[in-house]
Amino acid sequence: MRFRFAAPLLTLCFVASGVAQTAPRENPYDVLGKVIRPLFSVLLVGGQDANKAMVLEMKLVKVTGRLPEEFAGASLRAAVQFPDKVKLEAPVLGEQVVVCRNGPEVWATPGQKVSYLLEHFKLKPKPTQKAATPLALPFTAQQAVFLVALFTMENPNVAEMDELNGETCRILTASLMPELGKAAQAEDFKARLWIAPGYVPRQVEIIRRDFTAIVEITSLTFSPSLPASEWQPAPGVTDVYRTKSEYLEQLLYVVMNSLKTQPDAQPWLNEK
Repeated sequence: MRFRFAAPLLTLCFVASGVAQTAPRENPYDVLGKVIRPLFSVLLVGGQDANKAMVLEMKLVKVTGRLPEEFAGASLRAAVQFPDKVKLEAPVLGEQVVVCRNGPEVWATPGQKVSYLLEHFKLKPKPTQKAATPLALPFTAQQAVFLVALFTMENPNVAEMDELNGETCRILTASLMPELGKAAQAEDFKARLWIAPGYVPRQVEIIRRDFTAIVEITSLTFSPSLPASEWQPAPGVTDVYRTKSEYLEQLLYVVMNSLKTQPDAQPWLNEK
């Protein structure tokens, strides 16, 4: 079981229970494009927006299938700033674990716990080359404009709506293009995206043959930059694991595969 941190942010994809309404709506591909466009200047080379940083807070509301039940309820916070800063905070082994890339360096706290996880996970990704973006992504902002064409929308001429936490959200439901799904061995992939007024994503449901996951986006804010203190360990913290940016993916992998586990857990036993 492998989790990739950047991919879900860029491929937020999408039939919620509740009442569906039949009414004209915007082209769903245009809607999806407006949802993901603010991410381009934060995550990719060539973005034109003034906002180069974002903070994302989310909660894993529900999981089924092969995903461990303890993942449900986990709250995560992610901060990203172009071109070389990213930070993830998540509950692991009874504590809040922080992984941060600050330019060419990566640090994580608590250091002893992170070292313990790295030692025990055997299938973690190999070190990667330094990326010219916060996370290693294989396209530029100009190329990302065409990402929406990789999805096949269901009910493109009908506006499906649902109430979510007091807001009326439109729902996009999509699967991968058949050729792409086959190539990625994800022909069963389907996702739903709840979108609030202003093209703000509020919830994502990922559906596969052997699992489902619902993620609530509790906060998403953009800004030109974030304070320098965001990218440093909290004052007084001395138990810090330090390494190079080539090992960022390894750290994110062990954290995301250990969500909400307790101190005596062995999350690496669930690796596939």
